[in-house]
Amino acid sequence: MTRSFLADPVSADMLDKVLDCARRVPSAGNTQGFDFVVLEGSETSLYWDITLPLGRREKFRWQGLLRAPVLVTVWADPEAYLRRYSQPDKAQSGLGDGVDAWRTPYWVVDSGFAAMTMQLAAIDEGLGVLFFGMFEYASTVAEVLGVPAGRVPIGTIALGWPDGSDQELGRSASIDRRPLDGDVASVVHRGHW
Repeated sequence: MTRSFLADPVSADMLDKVLDCARRVPSAGNTQGFDFVVLEGSETSLYWDITLPLGRREKFRWQGLLRAPVLVTVWADPEAYLRRYSQPDKAQSGLGDGVDAWRTPYWVVDSGFAAMTMQLAAIDEGLGVLFFGMFEYASTVAEVLGVPAGRVPIGTIALGWPDGSDQELGRSASIDRRPLDGDVASVVHRGHW
């Protein structure tokens, strides 16, 4: 996780390689119901002007984040899943009947997989990454970026060259990881909870 970036640009070839890895993740029914809006260089100000207006920006704890040369917003498309699951090979599932038919909204799951894969691909290229939410600004971000109606905001990924001089940890860094297994608080429950 990188909270401070150098302003140096990411080459188009490297960025395309990272984005290509993300678009290839498995998805339910091979629906591929996610989209990325990529902002580079000065375009990133479109995002920051909405989510962190100038009046709040100077008190922002992670100033180095504002130097990230690339911001990628990730959007899920529920309608793509309804269209795909209405096709003959999937229609018997009933999942094309509406979003309420889905106990697990795979548009969110698959978009999350794409976001994680993008981050791992960027790290493999030596880049720093940080994923964060759009929260209450999502509808305004969508409007400014021309995102079609009905898309679900998943989050934003900052990409760029990490600034190793900023090692400050976030407030949550001191929280211990849950144990792998062995007690009721563990992550893994073998055979039963």
